[in-house]
Amino acid sequence: MVLKFFDWSRANSPWGVHFCSGCCSLEVLALMGPRFDWERYGFMMTPSPRQADFIIVTGLVSRKVLPVLLRVYQQMPEPRYVFGMGACAGGGGPYWDSDFVAVDVSQYIPFDVFVAGCPPNPEATLEGFLRLKEIIMRDRENAAKRHPNRMEEIEY
Repeated sequence: MVLKFFDWSRANSPWGVHFCSGCCSLEVLALMGPRFDWERYGFMMTPSPRQADFIIVTGLVSRKVLPVLLRVYQQMPEPRYVFGMGACAGGGGPYWDSDFVAVDVSQYIPFDVFVAGCPPNPEATLEGFLRLKEIIMRDRENAAKRHPNRMEEIEY
């Protein structure tokens, strides 16, 4: 019973850290505005990854920035969840053939929820965040435990 209460409280006030590296981050800002007002759903942003429950990966991630993203991810406490959005984070977007782009970020950090689009509209993004709340509420294993990643291959 106590563990269910902890799951409920963690799911109804998730704190996130925003790793913004592209135009999809503007859609997250639209969620914070008065029209969608994601605070009424319990979402809050924190500047420090050490207090965050989830990380939002938006947009293009270059190979040069990938170690920074992995370091931010490793600083988050367990259980940690990953919310990916946009064509660039999922498959490189229009830059998929570049040598300087980490084409699929989910190979390094597995996404728990991914919202496709270029950029996805705020309604779809909000639906993805509500899905993330369901995953946290049910205390499911996060994707990092279910899927192997290539985090060890990156040199800092």
